[in-house]
Formats: sequence, C-alpha cells, structure tokens
Amino acid sequence: MDLLRHEARGLALADELLPFEPRAAEREGHFDRELSDDELALLFAVCHPVLSPDVRVTFALKTVCGLTVVQIASGLLSEPTAIAQRLVRARRQLESARVAIEAPPPEALAERAESVRTALYLMFNEGYSASSGEALVQPEFCVEAVRLARALAQHPVTAGPASDALAALLALTAARLPTRVGPDGVAQLLEDQPRAEWDGGLIALGLAHLERSARGTELTVWHLRAEIASLHAMAASATKTDWPRIASIYDQLLDRDPSPVVGLARAVAIGRAKGAAAGLAALPASDGSPYGEAARGVFLSELGRIDEARKHFEKAMALARTEPERKLMARRLMN
Repeated sequence: MDLLRHEARGLALADELLPFEPRAAEREGHFDRELSDDELALLFAVCHPVLSPDVRVTFALKTVCGLTVVQIASGLLSEPTAIAQRLVRARRQLESARVAIEAPPPEALAERAESVRTALYLMFNEGYSASSGEALVQPEFCVEAVRLARALAQHPVTAGPASDALAALLALTAARLPTRVGPDGVAQLLEDQPRAEWDGGLIALGLAHLERSARGTELTVWHLRAEIASLHAMAASATKTDWPRIASIYDQLLDRDPSPVVGLARAVAIGRAKGAAAGLAALPASDGSPYGEAARGVFLSELGRIDEARKHFEKAMALARTEPERKLMARRLMN
C-alpha cells in the first residue's frame, strides 16, 4: 500500500482524486513524459495488428508486463506449452512482417486499445491472486497495472468509457489488497475481510473513474466488472451486499465472456442471493481449479452435507496455488 500511495513516478494513486479531464499531449497522439508512460507506449507497440488479439495479449504480458509463461498460462486458462508456442509464433510473425517495435501513430492506438486493456487486467490479476508460490499477492504488478490503466484513461487518444471502466475496476479491487491475507498468513475470503482496512482513497478514485465511464452508450465487460467491484466496495458487509444485482450482472458478463471463471463467480453470487442449494446447482462442471472445489465445499457445508464438503476441501487444498490458500483450506477442514 505504501507503493500505491507513493508510487515513484508521482501519480499518488491514493490521493489524486477525480474529476479530471484527459490531458492534452504536447505532441498529439504521442505519449508524453508527464505521464511517465514509456511502458504504456511499449504495450501499444507490441500489440501490433499483424498479430491476432489473443497473441497480442500473450506477447504483451511476456515482453512488457514481465509475467512468466506459467503465469500467463494461468491467467489465460491455458497450458504453458501452448503459451510458449504462441510466443514463438508471435516473434516469427513480427519478423516475417518486418514489424518495427516502436510507438504507433495516433490513428493506430484505438485499434490496439482493447488488447492493452486486457493485458493490464491480466497483469493486475496475477498480482492480486498469484498463480503459484508462497505469497498470495504481488503488489508490484497491481501498482503498475493501476498506474498504466489510469494513464490510459487520461491520454487524449485512448481516453474513453472503456478505459475509465478498467481504471475503476482495478482501483476498486486494489483497495482490498491490505486484507487479502490475515495476520496469521491465511488467505481471507471477501466475506471475512475487515472492510475498515480497505483503502478509502482508492475506493474514491475507483468510483470517480466509474462515474466518468458512464458517458457514452457502449456497455463493455469492463463496465460490468467495475460495477460488481463497486457494489462490493460500497456494501457495509457481505450480508448487506446486493447479491441479486451482482448475480444479474454476472448473467450479462457470462454472455460476453463465457469462461469458467465467470461461471464460478456467477454461481457464488447466486448462492449468496438465493441460498446454497441454488448456488450448488449453478456451479459449472468441475474445472479442476481449487476455487471451484472450494465453492462446492462451502455450499455443501452450508447444506449440512459435511462429509461431501470435506472431500472437496481436500481437493481444493491439494490444488491450492499458493501457501495462504492452502492454509485456508486446511482451516476449513479443521472446522
């Protein structure tokens, strides 16, 4: 959180509140030094249209965001070998087309912006919930993703509702970083986190970006995710959260992103809105993830089917990606 408050490049994320207007670049369409966004310019450079959208994102995550092949594979729900092959293919395509890795002209930015937004989102996710290791969070990824998302929302060419919605989503989610892991090193679920310790400055920043994102007529996945994050941020407690509204937003999000991750989150929201039986029925088929097994265990436990629940908690503990998550499942088994 110190990094988020005192980020060396001077954005002062927790204190610099909106409203603001997108800054006019000294040279229209170019990334000026005031934003200190060489990394953002490089993201646009590597998201070249000669590459398909999924390859652009993969290449950007590896070459600019600094994620490993394993981390990228986890974020994209793919296999490391497939990601490695995709990276090789990207380099060959760029070499074959003789593409120069340089900041694109202003007219080329809009076409690449969605790939950049996706890369920043996945970079943030790796920081917020690590794909492996002893630590659950890697704040440096979150710091950089929030900073770059804000720069994206401020640049005169890339500013717009979708960019503001992404900035809102990341800031609102980053506000919960201090409570992701308890003092005992155990991962804390959203419902167990002490909300008084959430960062109020980042919540205010996210809500201001969310308000700006409402201009225009397009509804994007970033708007839907940001609204869900705002409902969590504004709720006094887990029980007072507007779960029916969150479940309905996940219905819309699932239409646009029919991934197992969204399906699982939707089922959890349904379970909180309509009860454990409804949540259990809404769970997608087992995807081999610790989160799906844990959710199934929670619903079964709430229904009094303790022996069945234990089996799923055991699977979740075996599949846990980080030590704090493994400790959480161990605690579930002890209760």
